[in-house]
Amino acid sequence: MADIINLDALLPREDFEINTEQTNSQPSQTIQIRDLEKDSFFYNVIRKPDFQRETNEWGIGKITDFITSFLDGDLIPAIILWQSGSNIFVIDGAHRLSSLIAWVQADYGDGLVSKLFYETISDEQAPVL
Repeated sequence: MADIINLDALLPREDFEINTEQTNSQPSQTIQIRDLEKDSFFYNVIRKPDFQRETNEWGIGKITDFITSFLDGDLIPAIILWQSGSNIFVIDGAHRLSSLIAWVQADYGDGLVSKLFYETISDEQAPVL
């Protein structure tokens, strides 16, 4: 049985570059849970830089504990984001953000986004889900 859940498909990767092009959007200091839905503007511009490690270090227990802490209103460490052009890059907190996205979209490596990304779920991960 797999010890980890691969959530890497939930944050698309992009080349990390400084883009000085001006955008008309005003940066927000907070993320609402609805911003993580598939059709939200924020979700569609969020990217993970290519240099970041895969989002596959957390097991189902750690993801569950994190979501429970979030729902209980516990302190959640900051997620560091950086805007470059029209993209918003996750500098720190990809596992936390991916776990919240997985919860909102009901995709723990076996949902629509993950299936399109990976085409199939690994035999090791299937029993966990």
